[in-house]
Parts: sequence; C-alpha cells; structure tokens
Amino acid sequence: MYKAIVYKEWIKLRWFLLVLLGITLAVYGKIFIMLRSAVLAKGAYHLWYMAAIKQSVFYGDIMWLAPFVGLVTALVQFVPETGKRRLRILFHLPLPHTLSLVCMLGVGCLCVAGLCGISAVCLALIMGCYFPAEIVSGALLTAAPWCLAAVPAYFGAVLALVETAWWRKAVYGVIAFGTVLLLVKKSFGVFELSLGGYALACALYLPTVLLPAHRFKRGIV
Repeated sequence: MYKAIVYKEWIKLRWFLLVLLGITLAVYGKIFIMLRSAVLAKGAYHLWYMAAIKQSVFYGDIMWLAPFVGLVTALVQFVPETGKRRLRILFHLPLPHTLSLVCMLGVGCLCVAGLCGISAVCLALIMGCYFPAEIVSGALLTAAPWCLAAVPAYFGAVLALVETAWWRKAVYGVIAFGTVLLLVKKSFGVFELSLGGYALACALYLPTVLLPAHRFKRGIV
C-alpha cells in the first residue's frame, strides 16, 4: 500500500519536477553568464573585491527559488486531493490515515529536498569557478536560510489546503508567508549564528499537518 501511495505521488509530481529542475538550471545559467561577463568586462580583481570586501551577493536570483519549489510541490500534491473533499479517500485505505498522509508528505519533502540539494551543488560549482573555498562556503551559508524557507512554504501551503475552515486557512497562510519573508534576506551570512534555531522552528511544521487532517476526518470545521 505504501508503494502505491508513493507511486501515485510520483505520477502527480514527475512532470512538474522536470519543469522546476529546468527553472533551477536556467536561473543558475543566468548567474554563471553574469559572473563570466563581469570578469570579461571588469576583470577578476573587481569581482574578488566585490565578493571579499563588499560581500556582494551575486546569486540573489535564487533567493525565492526554494520557497517557489516548496509552494508548487504542495499545490501539485494536495490541490487534487482536497478538491471536492477527495482527501477523505485516505480515511478508507487499509492503513491509518496518519501514515498515509505522512507517506505523501515524505514524498513531497524528498522532492523539495532533492531540488534544493541540486540548487546548492550548482551554487557551489559556479562560485567555485571564480572564488576560493572560503567565499564558496560563505555563499552556501548565505543561501542556506533561502533553502530552509522551502519548509514553511511547503507545509504552510499543505496546511492551508488540508484545513477545512477558511479563517484557519488564512491564518496558516499568513504565518507561512511571514516565516518565508523572515528567512529570505539578501545579506551575506546574516543567519550564520541563528540558522540552527530557525531550522528547529521550521521543524515544528512537520507534525502540524496531522491536526487539520484529524479534524477533516471527524468533520470538524
């Protein structure tokens, strides 16, 4: 049964994942071309000066990439499930609905994490072409909270979709959007000392989807 759920989610997500992967690679292609053009136009010294002294964030185009991936993945997974209350089908499967939902969320999280991992590798490779390891590690640290923002984007969207009451949908949406805005800052290493705390806070999203699913099963609005 778990294999059937995983396969169902894969059928829903596969083409959208290819599109999201294409968007990710296109954004990094733009960054690579921009850096290469800067080297040809002003020289490598200017680029190093901007990176090491001015701490410029050349890769700001990826700032909203991970939250976008999380949001799209949630919509693709759960819009078909929540339309016309189709989510109740989960409650008639021969296994607990919590496990079915966790399995669905696991597939979505793996897809989002995989795309964020590819994004991090692309950033490291592109920055590594022009800068030493210290600047590359700083770039990855700067981009880490942007990738972390995929968590509230994904789970916040899932919460808003699974929830039955419109006022709770609005509350969950506002909280998720505020959390994403808090994490998406175009500043070099701004979360260096507090990234672990924000990661723990985002981890609180993991069990929250089960509560509206439980209310959905009981018919509580």
